[in-house]
Amino acid sequence: MGSQHARNAARSVSDCELVALQDLDRDRAERLGRELGVGRLYDTPEELVASGTVDALLVASPDETHFRIVESCIAAGLPVLCEKPLASELKDALEVVRTEARAGARLASVGFMRRFDPGHRAVKRAADSGAIGRPLLWKGVHRNARTPYDSSGPFILANSAGHDFDSARWLLGTEIAEVSVLGLRSRDDLPDESRDLLLVRMAMADGRLGSAELFMSADYGYEVSAELVGQLGVATTAQPELSRLRSKGFRGTEVTSDWTAPFQAAYLAELAEWIGSLVEGRPFSGASAWDGYAAMAASAAASESLLRGRPAKVELAARPELYL
Repeated sequence: MGSQHARNAARSVSDCELVALQDLDRDRAERLGRELGVGRLYDTPEELVASGTVDALLVASPDETHFRIVESCIAAGLPVLCEKPLASELKDALEVVRTEARAGARLASVGFMRRFDPGHRAVKRAADSGAIGRPLLWKGVHRNARTPYDSSGPFILANSAGHDFDSARWLLGTEIAEVSVLGLRSRDDLPDESRDLLLVRMAMADGRLGSAELFMSADYGYEVSAELVGQLGVATTAQPELSRLRSKGFRGTEVTSDWTAPFQAAYLAELAEWIGSLVEGRPFSGASAWDGYAAMAASAAASESLLRGRPAKVELAARPELYL
C-alpha cells in the first residue's frame, strides 16, 4: 500500500514532491527510491519525522505502529494521512482526537478511500440531492478472494470492517449507536476460531438502519458495494467491469482478486484532495481523526457482539468542537 501511495505521489499528483521514504525493509525502500528518484531514506519513522525534510507525511505501515507515528507528527506540527485503522487500540485513537483538540488543529486524516470512489460519491450525491427521499437503510457488501493474514472475526472487524462502518456513517450522515454481529467459518480447512463470513447489523443514532456482509474468503474475487434505500428510491454503487468475456457459451465480466485495483482512482483522488487541502490551507474533505476513532469504536462493539452473542452499544466520547 505504501508503494502504491508513493508512486501516486511521485507521478500523478500536482503540487506534490516525494522527497523521502522509510521502510523497515531497507532493500524495498532502496528499490522504490531508485524507481522514483528519491534519495532520502530513513531507518525509522522517528528519524523521518524529526528530519525536517518533509512538509507532510503519509503512513502506510503496520497497524500497531500507526498511533505512535501519528502522535509524533502532531507533536511536530506535521499534517499526516494515515491508512486505517488510526490506531490498534481504541484508547489510542481517542488520544489522537484529544491531542488534536488540545492543539486546536486537525493535522491527522484517515485513509477511508471509499469517500473518494466515484461509485460511492455518486450514491452520496443521489442522497444529498433528494432523488431517493430520506435515506433509511445502508447496505454494504465487502468480499475478498482470500482471507488476509488472520481469519478470526475480531481481526476482520478491526482490520477490514472499518471501511464499512465509515461508509455507513458517511452515507447516512450519522453515528452508529448499536451493532449486532453473527459469524461463521466458511471452510473446514480454516482454523476453528475462524469467522470469515460476518453479518453486521447496525442501529444508527437517529433510528435508521445499516447492514453489511463481510466475506473474507469468497474465492471468486474482490468486490465492494454500497446501497442506500430511501423513502422514494434506491441508489447503488455500480460494479466496475474490467472486461467482458465471451467463451464456450458463456458471457460475463472479469472480477479481480487484487483489492487495490478497484480503488486505484479513489486512492489517487484522496491523495490529490489531501495535498490540495494542504497547499490551499483549507480543511481536508476526507475522513478526520474523529472519523477514524468512531469507526474503531464501532469495530470494538462489533467484536464484543460477536464474542458475546448479543448486541453491543457503540460508546463514543463527547465529540470535540474541532470536529463539529
